[in-house]
Amino acid sequence: MTTEEKIKAMPKAELHRHIEGCVRPGTVLDLARQYGLKLPTFDPAGLDKIYKLRSPGASLEAVLGMFGLARASFASYEAVERITWEAMEDAYKKENIRLLELRYSPDFMLGPKNLDWNKAQEIIAATADRFERTYPVVCGIIVIASRSHGMEPALKTIDFTLNNKKTVIGFDLADSESAYPSSLYKKAARKLHEAGIPLTIHSGEEGHYSQVVETINELAPKRIGHGVKAAEDTSGRTMELIRQGEITVETNPWSNYLTRAVPSIEAHPLKKFITAGLRCTIGSDDPEILDTDLNKEYRLAVEKMGLSFDDINYTLRCAVEGSFLPKDKRQQAAKWLGL
Repeated sequence: MTTEEKIKAMPKAELHRHIEGCVRPGTVLDLARQYGLKLPTFDPAGLDKIYKLRSPGASLEAVLGMFGLARASFASYEAVERITWEAMEDAYKKENIRLLELRYSPDFMLGPKNLDWNKAQEIIAATADRFERTYPVVCGIIVIASRSHGMEPALKTIDFTLNNKKTVIGFDLADSESAYPSSLYKKAARKLHEAGIPLTIHSGEEGHYSQVVETINELAPKRIGHGVKAAEDTSGRTMELIRQGEITVETNPWSNYLTRAVPSIEAHPLKKFITAGLRCTIGSDDPEILDTDLNKEYRLAVEKMGLSFDDINYTLRCAVEGSFLPKDKRQQAAKWLGL
């Protein structure tokens, strides 16, 4: 069996995947026709070239700017349901993912068509529940506040998360950390902690490693998304802070290469994190837009980043242990993953 075949057959876990980054190009076309949305082209091959990022962008901000077509596709509640189902379907059928946490920003995703957040969340949660009852997968939904949308929408998103505690497993702050540092959200995050809602924070994807330290000290997250800048602290103190805090780092290697968080796949610090004893997982971030999936991420990890299959299994254990899903679902996932 080749490495590629072995990886494809492996049951997997994914903790860091954005619904907005899971919209199939074919679905973009279908929904554009259905709702009269404008596209740069209706030629499938031409759209694929525009829609997918296959080489590094100018910056994280430039890459985030590519999400316009996917964002416009959330044109109705029916579209929200379809996209959510297809995201789960691709994860299970193409990648053999058995534990899946999906996340989305209601402000970003639902804002353009002014869809009701609560109704959309009901649909997303019900779709996840229906998928769980259809296939051997456990699913959970994380809500994101997009920093760049400003403080008022972030506070609104936190209140929305608190009001939907029954169907939300965690909360995330995403996009530009340099422009909107974690210290701004300390007071707001306290409400989430008091309600027992765990935090995962996009941190160390750009900027300086000191931002990771600030995120940990100010927001006390259980997980950090990306975190690559922590490896740039030559004293090792930032990685040690993560290790001592038993914080899980959700790494996204191909994404980090495309956003220029790392200069090359070979330079990604995942192996360094594992060697230092950090809890790490491997994610795809935005599989459709970044032209990736867990099969590709695992293959890059083994062939380009020096990970062994024991290392891959270690990341799967970290994913199950670090998941925000209830204990019974994590135990079921562990069985499917052979852990």
